[in-house]
Amino acid sequence: SESEDYSGSENSGSDSESESESEDGRKRRKRRERRKREERERERRKREKRRKREKEDEKRKKKRRREKEEKRKKKRRDKEKGKVGAVTNSWGKYGIIREIDMWNKRPEFTAWLAEIKQVNLESLPNWEEKKMFKQYMEDYNTATFPSKKYYNLDAYHRRKMEKEMKKGFKKVVKTERVVFDDEEQRRQEMLQAREKQKEQEVEALKQAMKGGMAEAMTEQARLKEEMAYMYKIGNFEAAAAIQRKLDPDVAM
Repeated sequence: SESEDYSGSENSGSDSESESESEDGRKRRKRRERRKREERERERRKREKRRKREKEDEKRKKKRRREKEEKRKKKRRDKEKGKVGAVTNSWGKYGIIREIDMWNKRPEFTAWLAEIKQVNLESLPNWEEKKMFKQYMEDYNTATFPSKKYYNLDAYHRRKMEKEMKKGFKKVVKTERVVFDDEEQRRQEMLQAREKQKEQEVEALKQAMKGGMAEAMTEQARLKEEMAYMYKIGNFEAAAAIQRKLDPDVAM
């Protein structure tokens, strides 16, 4: 009976040990599972934070792109508005001319060629003269000449002489207040005489230019009438010769 009791107690001890081991195993398993859950939770939170950060970054990028695009559009609108304003303010400021005004603007065109383009009008063939006048016409209509001289030569010289005369008159008045001797008075009289002579020379030049243009236009009209008559009577060779005189660049 003692052996039975001992055997029973031994079995009972082994059962308690196995129960203890199984309890420890359950605890370890639970700890592992808890750690895994915590790890998964941390990973989930990290992913959420990353997604949230990426969304915020994307929003900021979109906002910056939108602001940049708005600035670019505004700049373009302001630039276009400025261009329109400039054209509106300058176009036709001194009038509008066309190709038929080549003779009317001959003095101004000649001065523009000589002073701006460094070209002598007399050396240009007919086709190149027309081409250069188109450039002159564009600058005239857009009011982009560097000097008012090239819009109206007469008005320019008239204003210049008026300024010089006023300047000379002021000098005379100022001098008379201080100096009253005969020599100074004679000097002022000579100065005024020279100014008057300049004015007369400019007027004579203008009249000569007008006379030359009128004579040239009359000659052209006469040649055109003669050419029409030659065509009418069937003398085509003579008509072609007159045509070459009128426009040397036209191939017959």
